[in-house]
Amino acid sequence: KRPIIDLRGRMSKRGVLVALDATMLLFFIVLMSWRLSGVIAHEWIGLSLIALIVAHLIVHWAWVEGSVSRITRRHRTGTIALLLNTALFLAMGTALVSGIVISKVIFPNQLLPGDYLHWHSLHENASTIALFIVGLHVALNWDRIRSSVRRLFDATRRQSAQRWGLSAGVLMRRAAWVVAISAVLTVVVLTVARAIPSHAEVLMTFPDGHTALVAPPAGIAKLRPGTTLPSMPMGMPRFVLSTVLLSIAAVVGRRVFKLRLAR
Repeated sequence: KRPIIDLRGRMSKRGVLVALDATMLLFFIVLMSWRLSGVIAHEWIGLSLIALIVAHLIVHWAWVEGSVSRITRRHRTGTIALLLNTALFLAMGTALVSGIVISKVIFPNQLLPGDYLHWHSLHENASTIALFIVGLHVALNWDRIRSSVRRLFDATRRQSAQRWGLSAGVLMRRAAWVVAISAVLTVVVLTVARAIPSHAEVLMTFPDGHTALVAPPAGIAKLRPGTTLPSMPMGMPRFVLSTVLLSIAAVVGRRVFKLRLAR
């Protein structure tokens, strides 16, 4: 079959994968601090991350199929890797679906204040869980990441890189699987989240310092002035904290849990 993607002479397969994964990681950390980019850019980066995740899954779909088949052979390392990646897909998917539901710019929501806080809480919790799983994912793939980066800067290996081709049939089959599984996850998230009661009251802190349970602010689900533009002073601390937490999770996964891909 004639390949529809041919990167020979432009960039090796390894180079494309490194660029794709590095961009996904950067986008994810930036998304953890929406103040750093502002609401508008935050939502567009989120949509871009969805596209990158779909591309990532399509490219690595052969690994997914192989991991599923290895479970039947009681392959311990492969099972751990599959479970970890499945957890990451669920957490990241939940964060992205809930992010679309609470969108204020690209898909302006029509949620009531209580419903908005309900979905926003789900979005925050799923994002935080995904942050730690991403760190474990980095730990699991660290040997491959290090090898890939070294090869990128190795002129002799880079010149001998083989072309990378995907036939139209293979690409369409993989894309169909990714879309189908993503659709199922979306339906599950929407169904489960709607079955959980919304926030009727929230704990508010007033200027005089006292706190009280009150009805959610009426305009909380709408775009507020001053939130559309990036703010380095407000966004950078959260960005640094997210990077540190992800790094700690990666070190713990590597040193404590001894996460390694099977050779």
